[in-house]
Amino acid sequence: MTELLGVLIGAFIAIIAVKISIRQFLSEIDRREEIKNKMKEIDILVLLNKKINEVLQKRDIEIKESALLSDYERAVKFDDVKISIDDFIYIQSFCAQNHYYLPTFLVEEFFKNIAQRKVVLDPKVIRSEGAYVYQSGREIFEKFSDQLNEMIEDRKIELKQITNKYRR
Repeated sequence: MTELLGVLIGAFIAIIAVKISIRQFLSEIDRREEIKNKMKEIDILVLLNKKINEVLQKRDIEIKESALLSDYERAVKFDDVKISIDDFIYIQSFCAQNHYYLPTFLVEEFFKNIAQRKVVLDPKVIRSEGAYVYQSGREIFEKFSDQLNEMIEDRKIELKQITNKYRR
């Protein structure tokens, strides 16, 4: 009888040890997955911010090239942004492909605001220029870039908190 009791106690201890081991293994997998998702989210926000800044840099180059304009025309066009059709489609498709990692409200607000600033031009002019013009679009792009930078910093803080939480 004592041998049976010893076997039952040993089996009970083994079952508890296996449960604890499985629980730790699953929590490690969950932690890695959570860290991986945060890192992917940060990467996507950084890539989108790079593309937005690239569009703004192209705008600066175009302003320098148009130095022959009068002072009034330069002042009027200073805040305008000319986005190539390819860049605009890239930004839209990038946001659509990565909607899981991007804040939907922020992206929708950006596209709504930028669509309201679109200058209506003749389709022939758009084809010859190869770009859409957005009046006072610089402010919207810079604001969106700043919001993305804030989100990147927030996500980095969250990632640091996650890694510190599991180190204890």
